[in-house]
Amino acid sequence: VHFILLSRLSTFSLSTYIYLIYSPGYYCQNGLRFKCKEGTYGETSALFDDNCSGFCPRGYFCPENTVHPIPCSPGSYASGGAKECTSCEVPLTVSMEIKNNM
Repeated sequence: VHFILLSRLSTFSLSTYIYLIYSPGYYCQNGLRFKCKEGTYGETSALFDDNCSGFCPRGYFCPENTVHPIPCSPGSYASGGAKECTSCEVPLTVSMEIKNNM
């Protein structure tokens, strides 16, 4: 469990802290928690950038709230920052032997 200091309230000499509990796959801005957006991933806690840990790398996809990039399945691809993989279309003129060895 991770905590982020949101605000500090002071009364006399006593200090009270308000904390927000959150986990990987989220980022925090202005005291509010948001899911990492499509095409990004949030591997760690304590993220404050709306790009979370960064953009999803090529060959992987990242739906909303992704903690670790997900690899594309064989026969598909993704460019950087993808929210889903795209299927590779193999032309009909390619022989079955070649297709089976792909």
